[in-house]
Amino acid sequence: MFRQPIITIMGHIDSGKTTFLDKIKGTSIVKLEAGKITQHIGATEISLDVILKLCLHLAKKYNFEISLPGLLFIDTPGHNAFDNLRERGGSLADLVVLVVDVNKGLQAQDIETLSILKMYKVPFILFANKIDLISGYNQEDLDISKSLDKQSKNTSDKIEENIYKIVGQLYDKGFSADRFDRVTDFKKQIAIIPGSCEKEYGLTEAILFLSVLSQKFLGPRITIDPLQKSQGTVLEIGEIKGIGKTADVIVYQGVLRVKDRISFMSKEGIIETKIKSLLKLNVMSAINKKKDYKNVDFVSAASGVKIVAPDIDRCLPGSIIVSSEDLEAVSRLKEKPLSCFVSDIEGAFVKTDTLGSLEALTKLLSKNNICISRADIGPLTQKDILEIKVLHERDKKKGVLFLFNVNLQKEFAEQLDNEKIPVFKNNIIYKLIEEYDDWLFKKNRVEKEKLLKEIIFPCELKVLKNHIFRTSKPAIVGVKVIAGRLIPGSKLVNKEDEIGVVEAIQAEGKSIPILERGAEAAISIKNAVYLKDFKEEDVFTVYVPNSSIEKLDQIIYDLTEEEQTMLQKIKLKRIKIE
Repeated sequence: MFRQPIITIMGHIDSGKTTFLDKIKGTSIVKLEAGKITQHIGATEISLDVILKLCLHLAKKYNFEISLPGLLFIDTPGHNAFDNLRERGGSLADLVVLVVDVNKGLQAQDIETLSILKMYKVPFILFANKIDLISGYNQEDLDISKSLDKQSKNTSDKIEENIYKIVGQLYDKGFSADRFDRVTDFKKQIAIIPGSCEKEYGLTEAILFLSVLSQKFLGPRITIDPLQKSQGTVLEIGEIKGIGKTADVIVYQGVLRVKDRISFMSKEGIIETKIKSLLKLNVMSAINKKKDYKNVDFVSAASGVKIVAPDIDRCLPGSIIVSSEDLEAVSRLKEKPLSCFVSDIEGAFVKTDTLGSLEALTKLLSKNNICISRADIGPLTQKDILEIKVLHERDKKKGVLFLFNVNLQKEFAEQLDNEKIPVFKNNIIYKLIEEYDDWLFKKNRVEKEKLLKEIIFPCELKVLKNHIFRTSKPAIVGVKVIAGRLIPGSKLVNKEDEIGVVEAIQAEGKSIPILERGAEAAISIKNAVYLKDFKEEDVFTVYVPNSSIEKLDQIIYDLTEEEQTMLQKIKLKRIKIE
């Protein structure tokens, strides 16, 4: 026997994912049979009889059988709780609908979603939304299956062009895909369903394929085992006036009962408590959009419920709740290191709204070689600000703040700004990393430019024949750099004799900050006298001070092979002298 598969909707901010969920929950679907669309805490259930009324004609067309009890949609579209980890090794979602604007193709948030789907191996279908905005599109029926072959050639060609652009983008990310009615192997190919969330085109196909793919491929994951102890994922912690703190939980395994003892993760470790009451939404209040709840004695997977229990507010959003009797599950909780951590390494401070988003962010930051020193969930505190200051003082580049779905209070923002601590705040992990990389690139470039101005480079230069423009005070002569590079401030030596210091470099009447290998220019040499200290065609070398040698070591890979060899010779010579 199957339970309802848990489905979440993902997609770019303007792709239509909210409309997809709204239309699934209401409008023409809810008119079919009031009461069969059940509002859970944090989820909406569509029962089997509603699915059959919607999709039976299509099921017969494609020779599908539907035996699931229904579908459970997580209500928050694109909820970052998608990656709130069940057993902290898989996602809460059994299936995902990735809603993409068919006219724009995959966007930044879609790319990020794909990387997370791939990371946690979550199956998905792609809903290519806004097909009604393609010029000339015409549809008389809600079923997209009936209309695709009835479009004009121009419209049909444009639809195909847009869909195959998405197919190509998916291929670049390691996924094979095709339009749903052309997929030959649903285990190996992603089904793309064109449609319109606003007009409700294609929603019947989406519901049908979600149902069929769930029962065909999820197997043991959604099979109900009466012997299994209860488990659920916490979406968020809240409070009801007169009742107290509550946890919104999606129960995905077993039966949860009042007076059951449950265990969950907190920042302090594993906490055990006893369920005081379980709250469900009243059917009528859900329809009227009022927050009115009723007490129930138990809930079965898969469903959403509010748990009232002592210490429940200490539970981490995105973590899991298990039966305290399930010793193996409790043991696994203890074995898994919590991602809220403090490390001695130099690195960033990371703050997110849920455990799932924290784990996803820390994984992707680590994958991009961004060190993390502190990681936590919840709102930013004054204690956090003090710790961030310490991290920034240790390392100006690594000691930055990453905020994901966390607000930054004005007073904290002012403190961070005064300390010149970089803050990267975004609701797209992909963008957070991009913004940090851009900032780091610019900072490194500024530092490098500053460093270059302070470095005396290894250099050999030759005095050009017939290019003595002034003999002294200062001597001005034409030179050619034959190795390395020359900058003003360089001390010139001829064999062991000091000649003077380069005051300026000019070419064609303009000052030059650096004279590169092979280039010619006029230089002024302080304290040098022609014929007394040097003559035409003499070769000078530049004395490189120890302070410059240390800085050159910092940019060693930016030096030419010739410059690296010259630097090595200078170091060896210094060692012998010492």
